Amino acid sequence: MVAVQTPLRSFDELPGPPGLPLLGNLLELRFEKFHRQLEQWADTYGPIYRLRIGPRRVLVISDADAIKRMHRERPDLFRRTRALQACTDEMRLKGVFSSEGEDWRRQRKIVAMALNTAHLKPFYPKLRVITERLMRRWQRAADSAAPVDLCRDLMRFTVDVTTQLAFGIDFNTLETQGPVIQQNLDKVFPVLNFRVNAPFPYWRYLRLPRDRALDRALGDLEGQVDEIIADVRRRMAADRSLYEAPTNFLEAMIAAQEAEGIGFSDADIFANVCTLLLAGEDTTANTIAWTVNFFIEHPEHYARARAEVDAVIAPEALPARIEQTGEMPFIEAFYSEAMRLKPVAPLNAMEPLEDVDLCGYLIPRGTAITMLNRRIANQEAHFGHATDFDPERWLAPAETRGCPHDTSTFLPFGTGPRFCPGRNLALLQIRTVLAMLCRNFDIGLADPTQRVEEKLAFTMMPTNLVVRMRRRELASAEA
Repeated sequence: MVAVQTPLRSFDELPGPPGLPLLGNLLELRFEKFHRQLEQWADTYGPIYRLRIGPRRVLVISDADAIKRMHRERPDLFRRTRALQACTDEMRLKGVFSSEGEDWRRQRKIVAMALNTAHLKPFYPKLRVITERLMRRWQRAADSAAPVDLCRDLMRFTVDVTTQLAFGIDFNTLETQGPVIQQNLDKVFPVLNFRVNAPFPYWRYLRLPRDRALDRALGDLEGQVDEIIADVRRRMAADRSLYEAPTNFLEAMIAAQEAEGIGFSDADIFANVCTLLLAGEDTTANTIAWTVNFFIEHPEHYARARAEVDAVIAPEALPARIEQTGEMPFIEAFYSEAMRLKPVAPLNAMEPLEDVDLCGYLIPRGTAITMLNRRIANQEAHFGHATDFDPERWLAPAETRGCPHDTSTFLPFGTGPRFCPGRNLALLQIRTVLAMLCRNFDIGLADPTQRVEEKLAFTMMPTNLVVRMRRRELASAEA
């Protein structure tokens, strides 16, 4: 028998929420909660549906096989949306994150080299020093009973780590006022999140207060980064061996600029420096913050994590050697479960470079596609008791689980050719900070009546996560 091929359905045949003329579904959307609205509509309309944001048609998908295929077939069949590329171009941030094609390939090589795992072991003593500063900051807060804005402190920590690794510069924002670079970084992602999803690029014709604030922040940021680049160039001019063997990300970019055939411009260097700062600050800091929130919600798990940390690093206050950070399986299981339920990137967006079949629908080239990455990892078909917080699922042998545990649907760092090159650095920071926290502090919400909620500002962060630290008495704990 000859198989009869079912004809593909058109985009217009997709289910989806009804919208208004001209506006579509725009009035129903709140961009700080955009991910939650899309997940709720997926519960109603299924794993593939359509919506309109003004004149823009958007496909929303939470089919695991389709999402994995899209990641796998980048950059040849799928790319980041042109809306994102246009916005990052306007903000002078066209680095490896938003670039495509050959432009992406040449930048990716340098970024991957700078963040190679081989560089992490010699870097660990510096990471340990920065973690000790964070510990001292929290000890001072504990001694004064002062509330701690956890996300703010963790962003200071991640900025210090990123600038040390990427530029060889110690900003020490944890113990000093430091440069105001972090204040400028904070203004980028919220505006980028709004612009990428806006129905019309109004900012090209009318600058609202938030747009003018962003312009000032980007101008200040450019001046600060230019000073850093100039300092590193002077350092390299005094030691030409750094062109042959760069010791950090910025040195590698400058060396590539001088090499024949690479073709890096000053704009490329600025864009990638800022991309690394933004990614290093927001994603890692918010992942640690969500994990700590789960520790507060589950004190029994915190006790178990603490016992594991004590067994590995005592009598030290934090891991003395990088190898120790990999000897805490429950800590790893705990932050994996936190990332499954509260990923900092619950959404991802792409568009096809040609007409493509997705789930039996013919999707035209250039269609904006939003992938619900969190939703696929929160479905019963992929993880048993999917909405429960259960770190044990990551530790139980496969033959004893008795329920699904499909880690291929767990995509906190993406997958495929554009897998996040900063994954290993992020995980090293997460393990080190969590071990330090468990070893040294008791922790609780400053106001237990205040609910911690999700806010999408390109990445997903916790709001109202203000805590109180109390010093743990290590001597009595180990007696």
